[in-house]
Amino acid sequence: MKSKLESAAVYGAAVLICGTLIGIFAAYPPVTPGDWAAWAQAFGAIAAIALGLWAVQRQHRLEILRQVEATAAARRSQHQSALLLIDAVYKMAEKVKSHADESALDLLHLSLEAEGITSALATVDHLRFDTQRAIDALLVAQASSRKLLAHLQRAYDLSLDGRGHKWAPVKEFAEQVSAAVKGPMEAYRGELVGDE
Repeated sequence: MKSKLESAAVYGAAVLICGTLIGIFAAYPPVTPGDWAAWAQAFGAIAAIALGLWAVQRQHRLEILRQVEATAAARRSQHQSALLLIDAVYKMAEKVKSHADESALDLLHLSLEAEGITSALATVDHLRFDTQRAIDALLVAQASSRKLLAHLQRAYDLSLDGRGHKWAPVKEFAEQVSAAVKGPMEAYRGELVGDE
């Protein structure tokens, strides 16, 4: 708004100055070659000032446009990163629930993978997101990844104690995580596609 008012003031002043100059030119027309040179210099100076003001205004508008585009690109990147983390939780749950080989080493690998995703989600600042769907999806993914990690680590610990792998509860919980994360993730993805 301020930029438009400034532009209007600059253009208004330019019109006023040009109108005054033309009025004076009409009232006192040049007679001698020296007069013509003075008038040409006056009009040239006014044109140079007007061109300079236009260039400054144009540069200002382009800078504002660049800032808006940079802010929008940073926002898109932030949302895409968050969506990738949420999708990682969903894919992790799908991987666990459909996992066939049930060895202690598999539990360890899945635990480490889940720990990496959980750690990445823990660094996300929810206050930087401006939509409720983004925050909901992130919170669900964060809580689900923590619980899935706890289930995997417990199953791994039990496998080390010689009490068996206890994969059934882990797979059952992974199915719950998959169902819990999918809805908010799809709603968030749909919102992002709608915004673009």
